[in-house]
Amino acid sequence: MNLKRNLLTVLMALGAALSFADSNVTNTIEHRADEMDSWNLSPLVRQNDGEWTECNYIQVQAGDKISFFVGDKGANMVYSVKYKDAKGKTLRGYSNVEFVLTESATADDAGYYYCDYMYKLEGDKSRHSDTDRRIYVDVRTQPQGSFWDWTGEVPQLTYDFHDEYGTIQPPTKVHNIKKKNGQPANQYVGKWWSVFWGDDLNSEVGGQEKAMEAAKNMVEKFDADFEYIYENIGWPPNKSARDGYRSMIYIFGSGLANDNESKTTKGGYQSATSADGGYYACVWASYYPFSRFRSDADKKWSDGNYQREAMVHEGIHTLFADLDACQGSSWFHEGGNVWLQQELHVRRDNSYETTPGYLGAGNVLCPFMPIECYSGWLQDGSFGGPAAQGVNMYNSSGQQVCTWRNLIGGVQYSDVFPVVFSSVCGSKSVAWIWRNTKNRVLETVANTIGDKAMRNFITQYRARLALYDLGGWDKGYRQLADNHFKTTVKEEWSPYWIKCTPFQLTPYQSVKKNSEDGWMAPDTLTNPGWSGSNIIPIHIKSDADWVEVEFRPEDTSERALLCYRTKDGECYYSQPVACGKMRLDTSKRPANNVVFCVVSNTDYKYEGDKQRKHHWDYRIRFGENALAVADTYQKWYFYEKTVKDPSYNEQKLLTGIENIEEAPVSAQSLATFSNTIHSLSGQRLTRVQKGFNIVKGADGNTKKIYLK
Repeated sequence: MNLKRNLLTVLMALGAALSFADSNVTNTIEHRADEMDSWNLSPLVRQNDGEWTECNYIQVQAGDKISFFVGDKGANMVYSVKYKDAKGKTLRGYSNVEFVLTESATADDAGYYYCDYMYKLEGDKSRHSDTDRRIYVDVRTQPQGSFWDWTGEVPQLTYDFHDEYGTIQPPTKVHNIKKKNGQPANQYVGKWWSVFWGDDLNSEVGGQEKAMEAAKNMVEKFDADFEYIYENIGWPPNKSARDGYRSMIYIFGSGLANDNESKTTKGGYQSATSADGGYYACVWASYYPFSRFRSDADKKWSDGNYQREAMVHEGIHTLFADLDACQGSSWFHEGGNVWLQQELHVRRDNSYETTPGYLGAGNVLCPFMPIECYSGWLQDGSFGGPAAQGVNMYNSSGQQVCTWRNLIGGVQYSDVFPVVFSSVCGSKSVAWIWRNTKNRVLETVANTIGDKAMRNFITQYRARLALYDLGGWDKGYRQLADNHFKTTVKEEWSPYWIKCTPFQLTPYQSVKKNSEDGWMAPDTLTNPGWSGSNIIPIHIKSDADWVEVEFRPEDTSERALLCYRTKDGECYYSQPVACGKMRLDTSKRPANNVVFCVVSNTDYKYEGDKQRKHHWDYRIRFGENALAVADTYQKWYFYEKTVKDPSYNEQKLLTGIENIEEAPVSAQSLATFSNTIHSLSGQRLTRVQKGFNIVKGADGNTKKIYLK
């Protein structure tokens, strides 16, 4: 038995020394052009006063000197070069000498720079030009491998509406709503809310007695829920209450003066109605949700609770409507609404154990989609914009054409962003957004906290989603992911825009070999949109105390990091990098010996169709103790469980030997065994005990080692 263990240790060590880690990647290279392929000259970088390296990225320690240079390439000869920062500001005009970016690098120097150059061909006096070639820079501020602490990366934001409005007393007036015959509408009046209906209700409500019962139950729920929102979460009532009137719920199709809907029309939404000399936001509800407030509703119908909560959702929209905020962010009017209603239940009812709304599945299972996204990943591979740009389409008959995919097309109703934002920026930071954001959310927040902090937030947001590091919502969002894991998404209904290839949902991204020297590339289908990310699960050596992966951006404003959770749920992150090597201490033992490489784009300003149609490219390469990309359709988010990858065999990967078994067979000579090992690894053993036998399979590969 000791021989068995010792031999396995020898073989494992040999495999590790000879970098068998790359053997899981197919030898077939699916090469996609790299950014550096397009350079007509050779980019050169230098750390301190060391050797020049032909490369368009460089990683240094804080305090190091960074220099750029451009050299000849083939028949192309350097004429002159200038450099610009990421915003296009010229750092040095045209010259053909080296450019020192900084004598002492700081974290602020990380990012990318533009190189414009002129060159000429041998024997050709004319000059050619090339512009906006990028050089990437990363500056490490902590020792390689140390754990990263997010504290202080993003400022706190706080706003309480009481500070502006003071304490708003319950209103004393009731809006004057009339029936079509000019008589006062039927009504039920509560503390903060009131409901109005006419005499022509759909019979499903059950007549005037049942209508009064439903109205009473409706107003009591609205009063209880919204008073908690006003008093405990710091949100102000809508304009009606601020003007001294109870807020309105208007039952349309019932014979009220201001609408002409049929009594059979279904639905409910936030609208507005003229009353008492003003125009007030209110809830418009049909007979259908109104009937679900009957006391016997849950005995008659199965959707009672859904309809009741949906009406509160529309009530929250009336609060938002009167704040004149987030006008360019239709996605946040929905996601922020869902978050506020969820916060109501979490704070009042301590309901963290519930599963969040199912439309949050888009955020947790499609991290490549942007944050400010309406209708998600569209059928042409682009993404819906913050205000549904690119989404709405109609055919020649005026019928709406479906441009989105099922399930993830409703990502605007997800509350994942405000959950993480409030966790990072403070419990009153979402209220701050609604008071200070007039147009798009991320851009407005960045105007206050700064560009660097916003990019830090996006990096943290993406990393925390990769680990479900969401505080009390850890289990809830993992359950949500699990409920929809491997769901097939495609065009949701007909008529549709494009018949797209069905795609099975997973939060994880695979990469394929892109070059002989080990670089790997993601597909071009689900690599990140603006502010999106990829999560690449990586098997690491089971006894490794660290892991290293190298990152090479191929596009603007990308960052990458390594992270993992232990079996007991502890979360660990590496320092994010703009390019270069990521190294992370794994002595805490990652669950299932899998770490995640999270690659994010941090661009947050929405800049039109070109941006929403773009997918950001990158490359990664395995370093020490990173062995293989893990199966992307295994549930690695269940860190407390043992998760198996059926295609992965660490022993075989490291040694080329499938298994080692003990059996009493005759001994083979040391020379024969040493020759066999030499054929596998190029190294000879000088001493080994007797009592083993190597057996080869039909394909000639070593399959088993039998030991006495």
